[in-house]
Amino acid sequence: MSPDVLAFTATFALLSTFVVGGFALLFTEMRRLENKFDRALDRLDSKLNDQRRDLAEEFRAQRAEVLAQTTALANAITAARGL
Repeated sequence: MSPDVLAFTATFALLSTFVVGGFALLFTEMRRLENKFDRALDRLDSKLNDQRRDLAEEFRAQRAEVLAQTTALANAITAARGL
């Protein structure tokens, strides 16, 4: 083989090594970023679920309070009419 072919082969091999290494690094970083993103979404989802539960409990308490007030008002009206 001539020196030109050897130089081309060595240069091509070096370039190919850098390209393959670059893609391996890129995919590794993308996988790390995806895992980080998934963890952040999981934390956000758990916070949203906690807030939903808190809101549902608050609305239940408000409904019970309004029902008690409405019942008391209806009882007062009924008692006033009965006099």
